[in-house]
Amino acid sequence: MSEAKDESGRPQAEGEISLETARLPETMYDRSDLAARGIVWFLILLAVTIVAIHLISWGLLRYFARNRGTPAPRNAAVVPPAWPASSAGNPVLRFPAPQLQPDPVADLNKFRAAQEEQLDSYGWVDQKNGVAHIPVERAIDIVSQQGLPVRAQPVLPPRASFGSGDGTPAGAGGGTEPRGNQ
Repeated sequence: MSEAKDESGRPQAEGEISLETARLPETMYDRSDLAARGIVWFLILLAVTIVAIHLISWGLLRYFARNRGTPAPRNAAVVPPAWPASSAGNPVLRFPAPQLQPDPVADLNKFRAAQEEQLDSYGWVDQKNGVAHIPVERAIDIVSQQGLPVRAQPVLPPRASFGSGDGTPAGAGGGTEPRGNQ
């Protein structure tokens, strides 16, 4: 009695159906889809990339933490600067620039008084070049008597005009200003 063999060469028992004949084309998966091997490689590369990014970030964090320089104080009001011995009594001289105004109203009044003094007095702006300032009221009087300085009008070249009478057809817009003696 001879044994039956399937296509792969394996012995086949009696009544057994070979795998090739038992497969139905509808039950097989589509081999044109994405292979499982590609998905696995993608996941491996993704994991390696995530680990590399974390290692690079950790390295940069450690590098910048070591090379930070001198730390800045959290709040200048809490950490007092080193005061010079000579200015220990005056609170205005103790604080570094920019300083707060201890009395802004008095400072503004001083500023306005200085401006009014300059506007209402005579004085030199640049004595070497002969530039002086005079009171505003006196300047107004001088301008009202003499008038404002006037610039001479610039001499412009003659303009072209319509129908200037220089031989161009009517409405052509060419030529120059009309001539008086023609």
